[in-house]
Amino acid sequence: MSLDPSALDVVIVGAGPAGLSSALTAHNRGLSYVVLEKEPNLGGSLLHYPRRKMVLTQSLELPPWGSLKREEYQKEELLEIFSSIVTEIGLDLRFGEEVIGTERSEELLRVITGAGQYLAKNVLLTLGRRGSPRKLGVPGEDGSKVMYRLVDAQAYESQRILVVGGGDSAAEAAIGLARQSSNTVTLSYRKDRLVRLKKKNMEAIEKWMADGRIEPLFSSVVTEIGATSVQLKIDGQRDLELANDYVFVFAGGVPPFPLLKSMGVAFGGQATSSEPVPAQTAGLGR
Repeated sequence: MSLDPSALDVVIVGAGPAGLSSALTAHNRGLSYVVLEKEPNLGGSLLHYPRRKMVLTQSLELPPWGSLKREEYQKEELLEIFSSIVTEIGLDLRFGEEVIGTERSEELLRVITGAGQYLAKNVLLTLGRRGSPRKLGVPGEDGSKVMYRLVDAQAYESQRILVVGGGDSAAEAAIGLARQSSNTVTLSYRKDRLVRLKKKNMEAIEKWMADGRIEPLFSSVVTEIGATSVQLKIDGQRDLELANDYVFVFAGGVPPFPLLKSMGVAFGGQATSSEPVPAQTAGLGR
C-alpha cells in the first residue's frame, strides 16, 4: 500500500535550539518537514531567560548557515542569530500551533494541533525539559502579583519581593532584583541551605546575602499569598508573615507527561496504555 503523497517526512515539535537544529538537518537532507511551536516566537526556553542573560553554548557548526564560534552569547544576541537563520534559510516554522496529540493513520502518524492536522512519516519531539511552571499549590498563587519568570529585573523598583526556589534561576532572579537598592528581596527555600547552584551563582548570592541585600529564609515554605503579604512556615513550626508586593516562583517545571504518554512514549521502563509509537518516530530534545 502506497503512502499518502501529502505526508511529510517529519513533523518537528518545538522551536527551541534543538528544534531549530533539527529543521536545519531536515532542510539540508532535502526532507519535507514543518516545525510546530506553541509559543508566538522562536527560542524555546531562551525566551523566558532574563534580559541580557549570558547563555553558554559551544563551538557549533550550523550548515549551510555557518557556525557559532563563541562559548557565550547574550540571550538577545542568540535569539537574533536564530531568527536570521530562519529567514536566510527559509525554514518552515509555524508559531502558535500547540500539538494536542498524535493518532495512527494506517502507516503514518496524524499530528493534531489547535489549528489543524499534519500527516507525517516521523514525529520528532524537541520539547525541552522546562515544561510548564510548577506551582506551589497554595491559596492566592493565581493572583496577578505571582510570577514564574523574570524578564527585566530593572522594571521593579521600591518593591517588597519574595523569590521562591533554590536553583540557579531563583538565585539569578534574586540578585537581579536586589541590584535595585530600593527593593526589599527575600529568598525562600525549603531546604536548610543552597546546594544546587553553579559556582558563579553560589559565590554571588552568598555575597549578596552577607551584605544584607538578600534576606534568606531557609527551611521555609509558602502557605498563602495575600494581596499585600505572604504567609510562610519556618522549620515546619513557626509562622511568618511578610509584607509583599510580588512573588517570583522558581520551583522547576512540570514536563508534559500526559501528552507524551498519549503519544505512546514510556517512562522508567513502564509501558503506556496507548499503542506505543515505533522508536524511529519519537525523539526527545533538550
